[in-house]
Amino acid sequence: MISRVGLVWLFSIVGGAAQSFQQEDILRLARIKSAIQRHLDGMPNYTCLQTVERFQQAPNAKRESLVDVLRLEVAYVGGRELFGWPGASRFEESEMRDLVTTGAFSTGGFVLHARAIFLGDGTSFRSVGAEELEGVPAWRFNYATPQFRSGYQIRNPSKGVTATVAYQGSIWARKDNLELLRISIEAEDIPPEIEIDYASDRLEYQTALIGATQALLPLRSEIRITDHKGRTAINKTRLSRCKQYSGESTLSFEDVSEAAADVAKVRRELVFEQHTELELMLDRGLNHEDMAVGDAIQATLRNDVKSGKTVIAQKGSIAKGRILRLEHQDGEDSVYNITLQFDELIGPDWKAALRLRLVRTDPAVGLPPPVNFRDRVSRRFSIPKTDPNGFVVFTKKLKLPRGFITIWQTQM
Repeated sequence: MISRVGLVWLFSIVGGAAQSFQQEDILRLARIKSAIQRHLDGMPNYTCLQTVERFQQAPNAKRESLVDVLRLEVAYVGGRELFGWPGASRFEESEMRDLVTTGAFSTGGFVLHARAIFLGDGTSFRSVGAEELEGVPAWRFNYATPQFRSGYQIRNPSKGVTATVAYQGSIWARKDNLELLRISIEAEDIPPEIEIDYASDRLEYQTALIGATQALLPLRSEIRITDHKGRTAINKTRLSRCKQYSGESTLSFEDVSEAAADVAKVRRELVFEQHTELELMLDRGLNHEDMAVGDAIQATLRNDVKSGKTVIAQKGSIAKGRILRLEHQDGEDSVYNITLQFDELIGPDWKAALRLRLVRTDPAVGLPPPVNFRDRVSRRFSIPKTDPNGFVVFTKKLKLPRGFITIWQTQM
């Protein structure tokens, strides 16, 4: 993971050209800084839907393959980044790693990159001059930040190690109004114990209307991380549905239907005994192509739940939950690592908070596909490690059908 916390940058000019050219560069960079500062000083608290497509490319592979897609709500509030699942009631105060437990990701890019570069005092600049950036006339400046001035951290969670590293890159600003177009970042001198050979980030900036304010946001970004075995993780992020954040609204960008509003009008809280068995049948098929980690899911209770001879939760009650993992691992075998979580069961006039342990699925999954006799002698199958409530499906193309059943036990 790459994170940027408490970045400190040095703002200065590194010369080398004629004095008159240096003065032009100094004035131009000062105007760019002033334009960005106006945006950042007037930045409202806001939230956006963040979609992250995570890819992986093997050392000798010609192209990358999609691992999973994440959907999160990300907020910039009081100078901090906060994260939450879409539709959740609040943002989490903890780190993003507490929500997204697997794979590579980056934090700090929502606003903090531009703020640290242009409003801090830790980076040296050198003018490159005028050039076109995707057809837009722009001014380019290269920059560098030494390790002792850096707040750029690279973490390897599996090894439990973190390093603060030097980095360098470029910034591009429009020629006409000096608005920021792009920031590129490349880590330098990464310690070998991190087991990462290369890390880079590229952020594409645009203005977006937040309330009555034109805010400068990195609406697209791409991160590349190559480990010591030559495997490259690629995260392609985009922001959408940005809006002003009041602190009182939920994180949902969807309209609340009348049916959903009726379900919310419950009159009593139901508590299940420990080890009560719930059979939950998916109301919608689950596939890897258009569903993401963070997406809400819904299932129907398939069995009556009884206390003695009394039915306390009727068959047909609705369970609400979320996808926590939907990861494709494409190697000798194509396998999908899946984790679902159900948090609430809702009846006609009651609801119950759920804490569940997965017992099994119906049909059963998790075994490699059958192989012919010749392959059976030479191949050894490796079952991927799953989360506590996870399961794997060996298939070329994942599509769990509507009606797929998961069986759970309640936990205290």
